[in-house]
Amino acid sequence: MVDTFRIRNIRFGDLEKEDIHEILKDGRLASHFLERQLEIWYPHLTFVDGRGHDHIDEEGNLYDQKCFTKGGLAFAPSNMIGGSRSINEEVATEHCKKIIYICCDIIDFPTVRVKFAKGSDLMKEYKNFKIPKSQRENFFSK
Repeated sequence: MVDTFRIRNIRFGDLEKEDIHEILKDGRLASHFLERQLEIWYPHLTFVDGRGHDHIDEEGNLYDQKCFTKGGLAFAPSNMIGGSRSINEEVATEHCKKIIYICCDIIDFPTVRVKFAKGSDLMKEYKNFKIPKSQRENFFSK
């Protein structure tokens, strides 16, 4: 199931709304805001900013929020994503088995699509811990 939200009220200092929208298409920046917003959209989640996860629910399930951007969606642990970092497949696989990912499509920000996906399911379909941008519509249509 995919939920679609539209961020309506957004301000920062004297910046134009369009500038903020462009800035928040960058997952490194948008994540900090979305992690808090997800608690409002999904009241069963509590933001905890834990090691390897961002949220927990009443049953103790762990959630990690990731952004789908113009580069796709990387779902390895955050300390393995970006720059010259490499993915330790063994560690990433164990992490994925314990996590439910909250996949936030921010390409069309201020419209945000949200899909929850078990890490174990993502690993089966996307072997390199990344959903390519070319698979975006397919991923969010299931």
